[in-house]
Amino acid sequence: MSFSSKQNAIVFILWVAAIISAAMQVSATHWHRQLVAGWQVSEHQHLVLEQDYGRLLLEQSALTAHSRVERIAKDKLQMIEAKDIQVIRSSR
Repeated sequence: MSFSSKQNAIVFILWVAAIISAAMQVSATHWHRQLVAGWQVSEHQHLVLEQDYGRLLLEQSALTAHSRVERIAKDKLQMIEAKDIQVIRSSR
């Protein structure tokens, strides 16, 4: 093999290595962008779930408020407040 053909072979190998390196860089960049996009979707879902959780806490607070429970007990269940309270103990 002459010097020129060795030099051509080295140049060819370097070009192939450069093309492979560029393809790997493009692949890594694409993979990274996919990961970032997935992370952003997850972050958005997290924020939506946090907002739902906050609304549910407010709704639970409103539904379990003592005044509401008392009003429902009186209106719908016709319950009345006890006037005289007696404690009866079991003989067990």
